[in-house]
Amino acid sequence: ITFTNKAAQEMRERVDQIAGFGADQVWVATFHATCMRILRRHIDRLGYDTNFTIYDTDDQKSVIKQVCKRLNIDTKMYKERTLLSEISSAKDELVDVREFEVKSVGDYKKSVIAKVYREYQETLKKSNALDFDDIIVKTVELFQNNPQVLDYYQERFKYIMVDEYQDTNRAQYLLVKYIAAHGNVCVVGDDDQSIYGWRGADIRNILDFEKDFPGAKLIRL
Repeated sequence: ITFTNKAAQEMRERVDQIAGFGADQVWVATFHATCMRILRRHIDRLGYDTNFTIYDTDDQKSVIKQVCKRLNIDTKMYKERTLLSEISSAKDELVDVREFEVKSVGDYKKSVIAKVYREYQETLKKSNALDFDDIIVKTVELFQNNPQVLDYYQERFKYIMVDEYQDTNRAQYLLVKYIAAHGNVCVVGDDDQSIYGWRGADIRNILDFEKDFPGAKLIRL
């Protein structure tokens, strides 16, 4: 698993060269492509159709505009970009609508965002759509609520390698942890190169790796 299509393509070529026969059985993809493949098979268990749509940034802005209009929210005070950023940050941390609402009690601004978050998610669901963050979040939700599906992928992926591990957020971290039942996980990363904190990357994921997987061997390059 890696972060960019370019890196995934390079890794795919290397795996094909090294493994030869049977290389096509190895999944080599970005986090999002991996989760898309899983969701296309199983998202019906979460109440979506498997032919769901992915909303891009323009689609998201359009939904937020509709939501603000319906809720009579002044978009000069609550900018659409800020609302989307707050929702995205919540999803990176796996904070769902209900938890966000609980955390926003007593904070007027947060409670307004919580209303937008709820309406936004309900609008997406009615349209059988996910946004980019949902691709990871819904896969984690699928594993949490469907032990049979999780068992299948834990058996399917007995060996896991994650590239640029220092850039993983909470949702991506949990995704790896759920699948890695056999403990055969190799992560590559550099805690000095963690530059995506603003995008939800959590440096603790790489710093605590040896706690999460006792007996892990650390190789310094």
